[in-house]
Amino acid sequence: MNERRTKQPRHRTIRLVRPPDETGVAVLCLTTASEVMFYTIREIPCEIGGRGFAMHRTGLGTLYHLRVGQPEDCDCDCLGFLRHGHCKHVMGLIALIKAGQWK
Repeated sequence: MNERRTKQPRHRTIRLVRPPDETGVAVLCLTTASEVMFYTIREIPCEIGGRGFAMHRTGLGTLYHLRVGQPEDCDCDCLGFLRHGHCKHVMGLIALIKAGQWK
């Protein structure tokens, strides 16, 4: 018998550890079931719609460029987004913006 398994939603949290300073750099903490990751993030100019951000994962040197806004204006250059069309970086930043924690 072939049973279909329903994927359980992944539990993730994001919090603003330090709001943007005078240079515009903030610190985020993104937690998944298996990892706690810290990122520095700053808003960068975006000329193609949405808001642009540079997000740097501390400790690993990984730099991601992402864009948030309307659903069609969201993207990220991480492997998760490139493969699945969504990622924890974009979803987390959208959650912070909707919660009023990022202006």
